[in-house]
Amino acid sequence: MANKKGNNGGRTQQQINDSKDYSTFKVVFFYCSLIVFLPVATFFLLKSTVLERFFTMSEVTTNIYSAVGAVVALHLALGLYIYRAYFGGALQTSDTYKKVD
Repeated sequence: MANKKGNNGGRTQQQINDSKDYSTFKVVFFYCSLIVFLPVATFFLLKSTVLERFFTMSEVTTNIYSAVGAVVALHLALGLYIYRAYFGGALQTSDTYKKVD
């Protein structure tokens, strides 16, 4: 009878697929969290620490600059996600589409 363990350290194919799914979930969850929380944190940190303490601006002006900073942070997070999806995913998907005998 053939050796069923093969080169995957005694793990079944289902465990390998679950591991791949979990690692994909972690990456997507990280970027979703980054996209949601980075702009919010940037807005309030810019507003409370940088703009109100160090510069003498009106409240409307600090809100506008904080919103611009949050939009920049959002675009940065989206750019990181797109970069990872475009360049980082190509290395991992080549193993997924191998022919299994």
